Amino acid sequence: MVGNGATVRKKFSQKIALILLSFALLLIFLAAPKPYCVSESAEAAGQGYALIEVTTGRLLKASNQNARLPMASTTKAMTALVVLENTDLSDTVVIPKQAVGIEGSSIYLKEGEKFTVEELLYGLMLRSGNDAAVALAVHVSGSVDKFVAKMNEKAAEMGLKDTSFINPHGLHDENHYTTAYELALIAAEGLKNPEFKKIVSTKNIKCEGEGHETRYFANKNKILYNYEGATGVKTGFTKNSGRCLIASAEREGMEVVAVALNYYDYFELTAHLMDYAFENYSMNRVISPDYVYKTVPVSGNRKIKSADLKVKNACYYPMKKDGSESVETVVEGVDSIKAPHSANDQVGSVKVFKDNRLIFEEKLYTIDIEKKGIFSIFGK
Repeated sequence: MVGNGATVRKKFSQKIALILLSFALLLIFLAAPKPYCVSESAEAAGQGYALIEVTTGRLLKASNQNARLPMASTTKAMTALVVLENTDLSDTVVIPKQAVGIEGSSIYLKEGEKFTVEELLYGLMLRSGNDAAVALAVHVSGSVDKFVAKMNEKAAEMGLKDTSFINPHGLHDENHYTTAYELALIAAEGLKNPEFKKIVSTKNIKCEGEGHETRYFANKNKILYNYEGATGVKTGFTKNSGRCLIASAEREGMEVVAVALNYYDYFELTAHLMDYAFENYSMNRVISPDYVYKTVPVSGNRKIKSADLKVKNACYYPMKKDGSESVETVVEGVDSIKAPHSANDQVGSVKVFKDNRLIFEEKLYTIDIEKKGIFSIFGK
């Protein structure tokens, strides 16, 4: 009987151990990061996403990126950029009647209140105030229509072919659209502006001062709270556009922008895209001011017999970490230099090609070279 009892207890213990092991494995499975799957029917669903590197605009990953789609309040990335390029942050804005009671998201401006441009930009980009968009537009251009014209001029200046603005806030209009790729380029242009980057990366701010009630702005962009290295940029939603997001982050000297248009899980998608960028790409110096690209003979100076041709600026390009990508460098320089020569005079160029496409071109220069030939002592 004792033996049988021990056997029963042993079997019972084994079952308990098996149950505990199965439970532990289940917990590990649930805790493990799951691969993010993107639908292959983005075009049919009226969706699009794009992932680019900020400084070069290189497209790293995309789906239906050139489709013209509504973009809701992500419009305000261009609004903020145009404001920053056309007025001062310290300017005072007196809230006009037409900026009060605007449909959609609001910071509840009152007619006659006074704000600085900077305060309204925080209200625009953190809380997505449509009323702030109108107030800023009127301040910069005198009217919303004239400001929108500036937005479209900026888009044309950037070479955007599939972007059209009808308003500064993003409320729906059939003729108000962009693409995931071009919206990413707009955001990248904004992130090159220190004030833009400071504003869109701010999580919380208190705006208080004379002329208006105190406002507290908390950023709606969850990427800033949940993603390592996040720098911005803007959320958006209307019934027609669906959920839209411009997300950005910077790690190890590389900053990327991920845009999702009409994706319900837009935070997860953009985080997945940025993970892909940081896992697979890094910035590589493809042009260096430390490198001698060509050495040429010098005539007219007895001491200096040759001159090294160099660039003044370094250029970096995102390349795959696995080493599967390469660039071609072409040097176009003079064959010789005759003194006198000024260091400010270009003596050629360095061109960098990726897949037969020009990605960089930098001018070549050398040192100042005085005329010190055999007749120079006679002033000839």
